Amino acid sequence: MEIQSILLPLIILTLSFVIANILKFVLETLRKKAETTETKLDDILLHALGRPLYILVIVAGFYYAIHYTPYLGEIINQFDEGYRYRHFILTIFGTWIVASLAKRIIREYGYEFAAKTEGKMDDRIVALADMSAMYIIWLLGIIIALGAIGIEITPLITGMGIAGLAIALAAQNLLSNVFGGVTITLDQLYKVGDRIELTGVYGDVYEIKPRYTKIRTLDNMIITIPNSRVINEQITNYAVPDTTVRVKIPVSVAYGTDPRKVDEILLDIANKTPLVLNNPKPSVRFKEYAVSSQNFELLVWIRHYDDRHPVLDWIFREMFVRFEKEGMEIPYNQMDVHIKKD
Repeated sequence: MEIQSILLPLIILTLSFVIANILKFVLETLRKKAETTETKLDDILLHALGRPLYILVIVAGFYYAIHYTPYLGEIINQFDEGYRYRHFILTIFGTWIVASLAKRIIREYGYEFAAKTEGKMDDRIVALADMSAMYIIWLLGIIIALGAIGIEITPLITGMGIAGLAIALAAQNLLSNVFGGVTITLDQLYKVGDRIELTGVYGDVYEIKPRYTKIRTLDNMIITIPNSRVINEQITNYAVPDTTVRVKIPVSVAYGTDPRKVDEILLDIANKTPLVLNNPKPSVRFKEYAVSSQNFELLVWIRHYDDRHPVLDWIFREMFVRFEKEGMEIPYNQMDVHIKKD
């Protein structure tokens, strides 16, 4: 009798793994066929059902195996009146499926619909839904699942005292970041792919999440910044309203150099530099008489911010060659001391 009672849970577990793998094979076969159809709905549905159903069958196998295990099953049954833990498990997996469906539908149909309309508000709403829908569904699903086993969120946090206060403070920080993400999306402060400068970080927006923004620097490093900081800092977006930018190049020459000669050489270099636009035209400004030099500024426009460093490299190299050829001195900081003898 004892051998049979041990074998039964093992059989249940074995069957659950066999059924799960059969189900996985069937769904993968259907998914390959769905890729050949014109509609995307079957792909979305099969993608959302695949992994949750596979894991659900295995979890169900463990659930029923425990219930039929001697002694352990008796203990579990005392706490599982009305199969409330079964309701908890089904609610969690149901939430997983709904959240996956919502995410895939928004990404497959939402952006496509928004791209066909003229206004920008629907683009922002779709982006906000893409960013937050899954989190909202999971939050509601967890609350419902906990309610199924008799756990209420509010009394639980209130009764935890200091621990509840810590959770509340953590939730406050979380909500601050989430509202920051909502602000970024609705106000379109930036979007994925934009070149921005923020809190001392310069790079391209790699990913925007409800709680944080990821920026990929020019050194190909990913830096994560909480959204609560983003909305309180100055943001420089080089991609808005378009990708053209003005590049300022400081130039210093020694005293005694003819400013008209400086203008002539710098404009000639700028006009011959690849990637520099002819409209607006390059220009030169005489900025100041400094302690050891006359300071100028060459202003050129480029079509894309990615061209900034190649343009700087070209112009600085040409300046060195031309200044040396014309006998013009690029000064360094110095101080002349005159000693007067009585």
